[in-house]
Amino acid sequence: MEKRNDIAAFPELFNGMEQFIEEQADGLKRTSTILALALTVPTTLFILNTLNKVL
Repeated sequence: MEKRNDIAAFPELFNGMEQFIEEQADGLKRTSTILALALTVPTTLFILNTLNKVL
């Protein structure tokens, strides 16, 4: 008896997987953008404030 362990053996388990991956990637991109902005704005303000005091 041959065992089938590949995706083709159970296609119903992987229906909608592409959409799920796209949604997860979009969420990751959104989270990355928010995190980048959350770190960039305070850092820029700190640098500008420090330069203002020094100069």
